[in-house]
Amino acid sequence: MKPKFKILSIDGGGIRGIIPCIMLKFIEEQTKNPISSMFNIISGTSTGGIISLGLTKPDEYDRNMYSAEKMLGLYLDHGKKIFPPREKDILSRISGALFDKPYDASGIESLLLEYFGDTKLKDALTSVLITTYEIGVGKPFYFSSRLAQNDEKENILYREVARSTSAAPTYFKPSVVPSTDGNYAFVDGGIFANNPAILAYCEARELWKMKNKPQEIPTSGNSKGFDAVVAADDSDLPFFMLSIGTAYTANKIEVSKIDKWRNANWLEPMLTDVFSRSVAESTDYTMQFLLPPYTDGTKRYKRLNMEIADADAQMDNVSDENLQKLVDIGNKYVQDNRDELLKICEIIA
Repeated sequence: MKPKFKILSIDGGGIRGIIPCIMLKFIEEQTKNPISSMFNIISGTSTGGIISLGLTKPDEYDRNMYSAEKMLGLYLDHGKKIFPPREKDILSRISGALFDKPYDASGIESLLLEYFGDTKLKDALTSVLITTYEIGVGKPFYFSSRLAQNDEKENILYREVARSTSAAPTYFKPSVVPSTDGNYAFVDGGIFANNPAILAYCEARELWKMKNKPQEIPTSGNSKGFDAVVAADDSDLPFFMLSIGTAYTANKIEVSKIDKWRNANWLEPMLTDVFSRSVAESTDYTMQFLLPPYTDGTKRYKRLNMEIADADAQMDNVSDENLQKLVDIGNKYVQDNRDELLKICEIIA
């Protein structure tokens, strides 16, 4: 049974964006189609947001500007520009990484200008939804091409969207975006939705309603901006979602060690292992209920992700050795899961 509406969701993960690019490159090569032509909506957080924008950016003839292979090149060719050596001051030299200064954002900003120019959200070749969080208001914010097509206030530059969704705390300063309502200060959407699949699903429902019963989108003065056991179900939306992770580590906190921990000891494991992974896995769990398979066994939801060693998981490790290791991890996953990926190609092409 062919789905009538297809959704792609891509996690955050810094330089580990190499991994989903390799998977998507395989899909494009097998189907001979650009990703944007096979999905009705593409959603991403942080590095996944940058990839989503790249895959939906039009060229001057309204064709795809970037393939998944070219987005892979962004990371392999420019990773050191995104994550240059951090500037050190006295505090960071004495106290270590916990007191490091953020990365100089000029590198990533110039790269986003080069790749995205003056393209705006409403220009996207297919619907996009990109996550971020506005720290002044204290609420999540969603960059949506659906809203941008009906409200110029929502029609933000691609490069500003990309900078905002990837402004990870402790890595980059917030992204300041001017608006008629004043300046907004955005940080990485990964602080609440590193796996944006549920948000993509919700946006897909709205797009599905519009497709079947067109309606005007209201505007306002403010921007709007463990395993699941699930029964098969044929009376559900004709959706298919492909959700792609950027790998995870299986680090466990040894209970015997935490008795003497201070607050600072909790910071890194909570940000990297406990919080980020638990949010992604709970989203995966929920999506299995929202999009169960059909009774004939046809999938409506597929999650692609893998475990990697802690040494390979740092979001900002752009050494040549680590870049090659991530490429090898992605290629091995494609090789080991070739049959499953080919099934996905049949569903979406």
